[in-house]
Amino acid sequence: MASTDRRTAVGAASSGAGEYLVADWVRVRAESFGLLFYDTRSTRLTFVRSGDSLVPPPFVAARRVLGVRASGENAPPALSRLLENLVARGLIIGAENDS
Repeated sequence: MASTDRRTAVGAASSGAGEYLVADWVRVRAESFGLLFYDTRSTRLTFVRSGDSLVPPPFVAARRVLGVRASGENAPPALSRLLENLVARGLIIGAENDS
């Protein structure tokens, strides 16, 4: 169930205007409300009420891409602001699309 959702969400992030990588020092866990980000440098927790709009990457992967279910023009303004806020906090990194 979750592995199929994860692949779909990662594919959506990759095909959008850009993708977001989870920083190496950050761990992300899915929760009932959305995602929990743990910054291992400061031990700070960030709770994100994203519902199922964001999907954490696999814990161990070559590229830790944050799954975004609605990207580009389809993204609601609140989701775009949330992603910008996570970038500003250093939890995720906006990456250029190579295509």
